[in-house]
Amino acid sequence: MQYRLNLKNGSKPVPENKRKKIKQVSKKREKANREYSKKSRPLWVNRQCEIRAPGCTGTAQGIHHKKGKSSIELLLNMDYWMAACNHCNLWVEVHDKQARELGFKLPRLR
Repeated sequence: MQYRLNLKNGSKPVPENKRKKIKQVSKKREKANREYSKKSRPLWVNRQCEIRAPGCTGTAQGIHHKKGKSSIELLLNMDYWMAACNHCNLWVEVHDKQARELGFKLPRLR
């Protein structure tokens, strides 16, 4: 859009290779993500899924965060982690009420 505006106004357009990209993750979150990877990988690699929802694949493929991961503190707090397969992790998000009753999902603000 900026390119077309520059053409219309007669100014020199900015070449595509000079355009700046918006960073996907902040430096602070990037550092937290590296720490998270180091901590979480040993907890789910070659382990069984702990949720065992209907249709479970059985083998853990990642970490389920019971309280979510909206802040760096929640992301790195191992008290709320569970090894889970992708199917069960999605099941918890889709079946919110059942997941809360079974203790797979906790309120973030308490």
